Amino acid sequence: MTQTLQTPAVRARRGRLGGHPVALMLPAAALTAGLTAIPIISTIVRTIADGGSGLARLFAIPNFWQVMLNTVIWTIVSVLGAVIIGYIGALLLQAKALRLTGLWRSLIMIPWIIPGVVGATVWRWSLSSDYGILNQWLLDLGVIPEPVQWLSNPDVVLYAVAVVQVWVTAPFAVLMVSAALAGIPTERYEAARLDGASAPKILWYIVVPSIRATTGIVVLTLAIWALNSFTIIWVMTSGGPAGSSTILPILLYQAFQNGDQSLTAAVAVLQLAICVLFALVYVRTMTDLEEQS
Repeated sequence: MTQTLQTPAVRARRGRLGGHPVALMLPAAALTAGLTAIPIISTIVRTIADGGSGLARLFAIPNFWQVMLNTVIWTIVSVLGAVIIGYIGALLLQAKALRLTGLWRSLIMIPWIIPGVVGATVWRWSLSSDYGILNQWLLDLGVIPEPVQWLSNPDVVLYAVAVVQVWVTAPFAVLMVSAALAGIPTERYEAARLDGASAPKILWYIVVPSIRATTGIVVLTLAIWALNSFTIIWVMTSGGPAGSSTILPILLYQAFQNGDQSLTAAVAVLQLAICVLFALVYVRTMTDLEEQS
């Protein structure tokens, strides 16, 4: 077996890199930063070069405030639903009486693994008012007297597609919360039970404070995913009917389809500003939590 000869210069260079592992990451980090910053900067420059005309036209769109309201409702319902299911699912997986935990964890991850287009298409079929399986089940159980127009009723469609978003993102919340719960020492539960604490009090005074940092990360991540969500709504409704399920990413894509570059850049800048605001709120919250601890 041959052994590669190394000169003193090669050994010294490898020693320097080995002593500073961050240096090995710099090329990839610089490339990632460049690929992220260049589109953002070019979009901002395009918006400024237009003299703000794109933003003025954006705010003048007749249904702009409806789109913003849709975006807020979509984000709140998606995040709140995923967090609630994430807590419930994680607590159930931590239950000692539960058997085949590994199997249940695998099954829970299926919605998160399925490609977005596939999942959205299956749900569009399931929610169809003509041949959807959901309406058929509800009719058979006597819950509804007639089929519900899940995807064609303007008052229902946004909540219907939000349920699909929850179905997709809840497994992530379950995974994160489960990992955080596993890090809570069992001594805290035992001490609380010895003091006579009930299950709700243990949840509120021990579990929730112990995983609030993880909850913050989950909420921020889910909110950013909801604000940037496109596939589910576009495949299921294309923003309809009559714009009742149109949110900012859908409006951006519609402007792009129309070849309106200034309006596309304006929507992108607005969406970026909202995401940055969420990030700043998260950083401030995490800083306060670290100071309190």
